Amino acid sequence: MGTAVSFSGPRQASGGSADVELPNDGDGPRVPRRRRWWLLGVAVVLAAVVAFGNYALIAGQDNRVDVVVLTRAVGWGQRISDGDLGIAKAVPDQGVSSIPAGDRAGVVGQVTRSALPAGTVLAPGQLSTQPIPGPGERLVGLAVKPGHLPARGLSPGDLVQVSPVASGTGTDSGQASAASTAGPFRARVVGTGPPDSTGAVTVDVVVGADAAQTATSAAAGQVVVVQLGPGA
Repeated sequence: MGTAVSFSGPRQASGGSADVELPNDGDGPRVPRRRRWWLLGVAVVLAAVVAFGNYALIAGQDNRVDVVVLTRAVGWGQRISDGDLGIAKAVPDQGVSSIPAGDRAGVVGQVTRSALPAGTVLAPGQLSTQPIPGPGERLVGLAVKPGHLPARGLSPGDLVQVSPVASGTGTDSGQASAASTAGPFRARVVGTGPPDSTGAVTVDVVVGADAAQTATSAAAGQVVVVQLGPGA
């Protein structure tokens, strides 16, 4: 019989195997990130500005008071009615006076010293208790033909110079002659009427006592109305 021969490799020594961690060439030393503190500072400043703006807005709204305003435009010398008035909230201004909402009833019946647009916050200086015409004044209606006044028309409160002119012949020649002898005078426009069939309009003007007689004579004839500018 033959002898069995074993060709197995050499035995490895028993004694427990040890795990060996190989270094990873891709992992280097970690560098701490730099914190961008300036971005945090900007964010804090912006938040503070927004907070202050909201506070100022809320505080301003809390300081608003009810005042009297115009709900529609009114002309110079126009008497204020209750329908012209409304109530709105406004922030008090030391440089600009206003009329409290509680004094609304006292505004009704007063007249305006100038033309005022809708939405105006009324102030005491814009109104007067003096009616038009006032003491010693006269309200005169003048018939003005086309071409004898500005094409754009006249508005209440306009300062004008009225010059009587001679008219034609006929039954009105005596009145025209008397009117033409009167000199020019200044007046304040109160209002204008609609044109008649000839295109003439009636212009209501207020004059002082010194020009009352002249204005009355001029009303009997033809006149030319010239609008005057500030300081004229």
